[in-house]
Amino acid sequence: MKRYFALAVLLTAWAFFLPAQDKKPSEDSAFRVSSMFSDHMVIQRDTLAPVWGLAAPGTKVTVSPSWGKKKYSCTADGSGRWKVFVETPEAGGPYSLTVASKGDKVVFQDVMSGEVWFCSGQSNMALQVKGSSSQPVVGGVEAILEAPEYADRIRLYNIGNEREFEPVENIDCRWTLSDSRAAADFSAVGYFFAKYLTKALGVPVGMICGAWGGCNLETWMPMEYIDKAVKGKIPEDKYRAIVDRKEDYKLPPLQVGTMYNARLFPVKGYAVKGFLWYQGTSNMYEYAAYDKLQTELAQCWRDSWDDKDNKLPFYFCSLAPFAYQDPANQARGYFVEAQLRTLDMIPNSGAAITETLGDSCCIHPAKKPQVARQLALLALERDYDVDNGLGSSFPYPARVTFPAGSSVVEKEIRQSGFPVKICKSDKQEGKIVINLANASSGVGAYSNQLEETYIEVRGFEVASPDRVFRPVKANAGHSVITLDCSGIDDPVAVRYGFRCYIDADVVTCYGTPLPPFRTDDWPQNQ
Repeated sequence: MKRYFALAVLLTAWAFFLPAQDKKPSEDSAFRVSSMFSDHMVIQRDTLAPVWGLAAPGTKVTVSPSWGKKKYSCTADGSGRWKVFVETPEAGGPYSLTVASKGDKVVFQDVMSGEVWFCSGQSNMALQVKGSSSQPVVGGVEAILEAPEYADRIRLYNIGNEREFEPVENIDCRWTLSDSRAAADFSAVGYFFAKYLTKALGVPVGMICGAWGGCNLETWMPMEYIDKAVKGKIPEDKYRAIVDRKEDYKLPPLQVGTMYNARLFPVKGYAVKGFLWYQGTSNMYEYAAYDKLQTELAQCWRDSWDDKDNKLPFYFCSLAPFAYQDPANQARGYFVEAQLRTLDMIPNSGAAITETLGDSCCIHPAKKPQVARQLALLALERDYDVDNGLGSSFPYPARVTFPAGSSVVEKEIRQSGFPVKICKSDKQEGKIVINLANASSGVGAYSNQLEETYIEVRGFEVASPDRVFRPVKANAGHSVITLDCSGIDDPVAVRYGFRCYIDADVVTCYGTPLPPFRTDDWPQNQ
């Protein structure tokens, strides 16, 4: 770190453009390699990875990787930009990567080939492994102490660039080894995700993180994507409220595109395996538009990586319970519903559910390894074909059966990215029965192989046509949850976890939470 600091001091005039190197270009040289490339970087294995930068127009640039005899050349265009695509090897290293143009040469050392992921969002992604004031991270101290063991397997690119009003191509950032200091300061979700991946796959993992606490989603894409998402689809006053925001440096990023310009544009195109997104608090009361915005966000990022076939996975985290101003408020329930609805709208997407991981008093729940574990299970099963028997999908209510006397209408709904059949039966007077999908391990418990023992679970509410929801007792046995609605005349709707904070506790035997859901389609002001 002292070496990098000294370099920055000596070369202030162009520090934003220089990578780590053994021979610097002359000061009047136009030759630069993107700041995405430095010593200790991880390149995405088994792919064509772009390497790019600046040079004098018409200048030939040659890239020579040490993992093969092949050299790659191109000529800088009229604006001085150049880019070549390099065949990367299977996982391994360390390698070197040499980039040369005329008399200038840069050699990147200690290059590893493995898996690279980009993660971003607001404070629950930004929260560091070391935690924050009065906000610890479960397992954080142990991870920091163990970090040097992972120096060869986990490499980190921690973007700290400020908000920008125009796209910037280079930033003052370098890849670092996973030592205790670097790990302590990195995103806890991102770091634990890398740790799970490298353990499961046995390959190096590189994490690029650009999260900023409190930022709005709209800051992460340019205006044209905002327009595609919501212009003409939401009331004009709400549209103007989004696009007319101006940055206030006393507040987190607010203005459309400023995070995209500062923290995504400089790294866009660097070969990655996929994206992780954990954001929502700053948009919670805009739930009517969030599904549209998150869908365009994923499209924007894929376009930025020239991913025409939607191959790059987009995995996101649901908004965890927190009391906010009123724990009984239902805004978070509607918001998570909008988040999950994007599973039907974004190809190759998945969700990590945080319903039982929240804290009524802390907006940054400490159980970040559990969040990262769900993201890692998604990646391992869907992107790496690892069949560990644990599954990657969360449980959901496949069927909700009301008593025969209920006036509920039998139908299938899909409000949250998963199908729910609403049925009636004359075999269960005074009860509502919920059959869960993706819960083959069970939720609840058995005392032995012969006799079921049901356990009480919490977080369920039932309403009659008056649309007033009342808490009810519920019992779970394996993948079936039974609600006692005997005290409610004409039960017609069920909600679970559908408030800012409610003591909801249903998880599978593997610890994956049931997300909040509702069976009604009543107006959202109810």
